[in-house]
Amino acid sequence: MSLSTMKYGCKVIMNLEAAAKKVMQIVLKWGTPGKDPKEDFITYVKRLDPSTSKTNYILEDNKRHPKLDKTQKEQVKNDNSCETFDITLLLIFIKLYCLNMARLNDAAWFSDGDELENLLYQIKKARNNAMHESLEMTETEFEEKTKQLREDLIATLTKAKERFGRSDAEMKKEIDKNEVVMNRITNEPLDLKDFLRDYHSDLQEHIISRLADQLKQHTKYKKYVAPLDFLTTNKVSLNIENIYVKPKVMQGRLEGKEKDVEHLDLIKLAQGQSTQPQVLVVEGLTGSGKTTLVAHMTTEWSKASNDSIRGLNEYKLLLKVLCRDSHLSSYADLIQFLFQPSTNEYKELLSKLVKESSLLVIIDGIDEVNESSRKLIRDILDQMQGNPKCTVMFTTRPEALQEGLQLIPNTYYRVEVELVGIPMGQREDFLHRYLDELHKACPGTTHTPPTTDDINQCIKQLDVETKEHFRLPLNLSIVAILMYSWPDKMNRNTTQTELYYLIHELTLEKLEKRLIDNDLTKDFGRRKRLDKVENWMSAMYCEMFIALTHDQLTLQEESVNKLRSKCVTLDLPPDEMMAAFMETKTVKTFRGCDLDCYSVPHKGFQERYGALYVMQGIKQLEKPEESGNVHKIMVSTSGIGQIQLSKMQNLLQMLVGMIPRDWNSIMVKDVLNLLQEAGVNRRDQWLDVIEDTKCSEKVVKAIADHFPLPVASVNTWDDNGPIVIKDGRIETYKKLLSHIRHTQVRLDIHGDPASLNCLLASLDRHVCIGFRLYQTYFHPTKDIHPTVDQLLSKVWSPDLSEYVGPLSDYVLSRLQRVHSLRNISLSISSNHQATLLMELITSISFKDLKYLTVVVTPEVLPAAITTNIPDNYNIMVELSLLDVTDEMVSWACEMVANLIKPSQRDYSIWFPRSTLDEAGWIRMIQDLRRRGVKNIRGMWVPDTSISSDQKDRISPICLNTLGGYLYKYQFNQWKK
Repeated sequence: MSLSTMKYGCKVIMNLEAAAKKVMQIVLKWGTPGKDPKEDFITYVKRLDPSTSKTNYILEDNKRHPKLDKTQKEQVKNDNSCETFDITLLLIFIKLYCLNMARLNDAAWFSDGDELENLLYQIKKARNNAMHESLEMTETEFEEKTKQLREDLIATLTKAKERFGRSDAEMKKEIDKNEVVMNRITNEPLDLKDFLRDYHSDLQEHIISRLADQLKQHTKYKKYVAPLDFLTTNKVSLNIENIYVKPKVMQGRLEGKEKDVEHLDLIKLAQGQSTQPQVLVVEGLTGSGKTTLVAHMTTEWSKASNDSIRGLNEYKLLLKVLCRDSHLSSYADLIQFLFQPSTNEYKELLSKLVKESSLLVIIDGIDEVNESSRKLIRDILDQMQGNPKCTVMFTTRPEALQEGLQLIPNTYYRVEVELVGIPMGQREDFLHRYLDELHKACPGTTHTPPTTDDINQCIKQLDVETKEHFRLPLNLSIVAILMYSWPDKMNRNTTQTELYYLIHELTLEKLEKRLIDNDLTKDFGRRKRLDKVENWMSAMYCEMFIALTHDQLTLQEESVNKLRSKCVTLDLPPDEMMAAFMETKTVKTFRGCDLDCYSVPHKGFQERYGALYVMQGIKQLEKPEESGNVHKIMVSTSGIGQIQLSKMQNLLQMLVGMIPRDWNSIMVKDVLNLLQEAGVNRRDQWLDVIEDTKCSEKVVKAIADHFPLPVASVNTWDDNGPIVIKDGRIETYKKLLSHIRHTQVRLDIHGDPASLNCLLASLDRHVCIGFRLYQTYFHPTKDIHPTVDQLLSKVWSPDLSEYVGPLSDYVLSRLQRVHSLRNISLSISSNHQATLLMELITSISFKDLKYLTVVVTPEVLPAAITTNIPDNYNIMVELSLLDVTDEMVSWACEMVANLIKPSQRDYSIWFPRSTLDEAGWIRMIQDLRRRGVKNIRGMWVPDTSISSDQKDRISPICLNTLGGYLYKYQFNQWKK
């Protein structure tokens, strides 16, 4: 279809934009009597008499008000006259601000009929149809649509006249004006150049709406993932919506300025400014859930209501690029591939209109980029440079981050985040969800699935909530599949390397069963069959390694032919062998050709096969003790002369897990030096190597030579500062600390303090300068945890600068002897502890102290607080009063007044788990002021206790009464 055949469809759009839009403007004008064209609508509504002037803006809770997208908000901000509003925005304003309209949820707004609301809905529906249907139509079809539109517009003006008390003369005047406009559009020849100039945005919306429909229809079938497809007899698809859990996302961790980022705010984070196109870089380890996050985003975008990820609904289109694919190399290729029917229909217009629209481009797997996809990415970024409504989202492994950043032009606004994985507290939920989906996906299986008790026992045995490698969704997925298929193989010491090994063993077991039933191999003895399979696997490892060095995740035709020929030579069935280790995917090129490709289900498996190939090469060396052998094997096999080691980082890490205990130190150092060259330099990376590979003490000792130690006199939270030991790393540091020299450490424990017992011997040679026991701080109990004092007696140091935990007699005696304290955070849950706090306040030096935080539970009586916190030092003070209910407002106010002097400044009050409502918080503010409380830095209340509107009403009262604003806060760590 050419532009010349779209004449009548274009005229329909022109009638809607000229005549129908004008009628909507008249309805809005008549329904808001007395409004000045320069006056904004909210000001207008607020000066109306609410007893006589009824508008939905006043009558309806603002949560029910229609949500505006970014473009609409800009229009509202800049145009009080509504001249630039489209029909959609005009209808929203008529619903909200016109007098005496049906309530927002009334059926009249969403159905056909002869009331004013029905008729306005029909105009909006006609516009939507025009935007989503083909522009090609006959003259007869055009005449029918025009006649219907005329009748609807006259009926709308008639009903508006009756509803708002306008005269017949006013109505006739507007009807006559519309007739002139519609007759002119109908009878005058259409100049397509003029149409494209005057109605460019309408044509763009029409085409983009149709493209979006195509993409969303296609995405419906992409919400299913096939986990390790080669392990199942039948194709298993899991619904991503049923297994997706909220991931942990961070920003600034490597710079020592880490902060959590809500994953629902990722898009909003990138949209931080609107004058440039934006790039959101999502970095994450192998298996951290990057591709799953992409699948979740595309699924959410395809829904009719796609506002769960904030800012996602502002994109008209979502284009997705897989870096592993090699059949596209330009932006034009991508458009033709994604929109094949429409490229024939709209030809040269399509590429131009797409790149001018609001769109999200997701580029998944920069670490998997090849020559073709690199060209494609460069072209996309070049094409989008002038579009501030475009956001490009990259996903990448850490080792490919710099390569990805180099592709981004300076004209883009860039935001970088780190996808850490599944946080503690959600991993059990993920496993249960995954296993439920596996069970639903395999209804006819003869396999007996594990019971809930079996699952819970295995989870407890594996310690999935604290082990660091179980933060990665891929590892948890493997655990789920093994629990489903091989539950007896799971044990407490299952590392990441062992998970891959178990999957490999399960693959071989399933292959063995199929070979026994195959006519070609059923007569082989078991040993003969296994020897042939191992022989073929050696060839596969080699081909996988070569593909990896050439940035290929799908095997090239030459490699596939070699492996099939090897099967023939060994009398093995080629289809069975290939399907046992690989997936078959049909890729449709932009020219419409189908390509059948073999690939591994995840790059991590290809890297493991590559590591197995390198290990085979090492075992065959005549002089394995020579330095540089590993690198020689990799280079000689690749056929490219030079290997980019950063791309081999995960392979080399897996190779560490394969190092035999009898290897000499030269070989161990050889592999670790290559690993460091590949980019493993940070503490967390080396800890992952130890934890993921279950390496021997010889290897751990060699790793200690590479492990970054604190820089003298640097007290930061990055690798230059003291070592920070967290729950998930306790076992790993137990192995490592005895091999590194005397240094400073911080203990940062969220779980049971007793978990530190196994680490005490390794801590003997080091200095503990920070001790954080979050469980006893956020969830204090009347009785001090029995192991806390015992632990402190063994790790306490006069150089301690920070303590977070309960206050006991022992803790008091130690704190009184330390003169380097900068941060004290104490939990007080009894009157005795309150007495200890009073003694602490009067006995320690506040000279160097920067932060003093006190958590108080309702068990403490205000009378036990007999001393104010000193106010003559530059100390930031925080008071947290737990579980305050409506009956406890007086208790809370008295507690604050007893602890804080009226002259104290720069302090804040927090109310975790409080259940007060709006009236309760106002009463709290007023009671605090009556007791002399003032000059607060702020007051933080649970976000569940009041709405945003209520917060906006209370906060100015708090500022005027107490000197600081009131804020809503999530208090996630305080939740029981």
